[in-house]
Amino acid sequence: MASLRTWLCDFLNLISPRLCPVCNKHMDSNEEKVCEHCLNQLPYTYITDFQDNPVFRLFERKFRLGRTHSYIRYQHDLNSHLLVTQLKYGHRPDLARFMGSRVAREILPYGFFTDIDGIVAVPLHWIRQWQRGYNQSAQIALGISDVTGIPVIKDAVKRTRNNESQTHKTSVKRAKNVENLFQSVSGIPCRHILLVDDVLTTGATLTSCAQAIAQRNPRITISILTLAKA
Repeated sequence: MASLRTWLCDFLNLISPRLCPVCNKHMDSNEEKVCEHCLNQLPYTYITDFQDNPVFRLFERKFRLGRTHSYIRYQHDLNSHLLVTQLKYGHRPDLARFMGSRVAREILPYGFFTDIDGIVAVPLHWIRQWQRGYNQSAQIALGISDVTGIPVIKDAVKRTRNNESQTHKTSVKRAKNVENLFQSVSGIPCRHILLVDDVLTTGATLTSCAQAIAQRNPRITISILTLAKA
């Protein structure tokens, strides 16, 4: 049965080739969303101490912080840039979910998800989500949930305005751009949540979102996970 399935996958790949979104080369039948070569070339952070790392220090003392992790380094001249661009703008929610499940499998054995009882994705404004067709951070969160079984909490927080892109802004302008950007619209029935985003730069967006959640849920602990860190 397995050989028949492999033969069928190979045949379908022949008439409708599956291309790696990073290098644009044909993928083998045993490769999922990204070819093994490109996955191996990603600039991983290898963070395993979740309370003593550069990400943790960005958010210390800004809210009740649990643990932090960023999976890869985001650099414009590396595969990470092509990967993030595809899952964000390339109509590839499946790619975002795949990467979410991949990071979850990598850090699960190190206890990162211990006592986390809910996952919240940083929301897009409804206009931007309508234009894009999906929220890439929500898809990453679903991939994490697929592996851990931790439920994704939807509609707990909303983006109040369609703010300008953070790209090319200084850290001061980034902070101003996301001031009062989020509103927690309902109480979260969790003691410890995981807040998920795609790319971490200065931490301004995540801080604004986490503080909005903490304001309505003052006893909640918030851990942070991003796919990439600039």
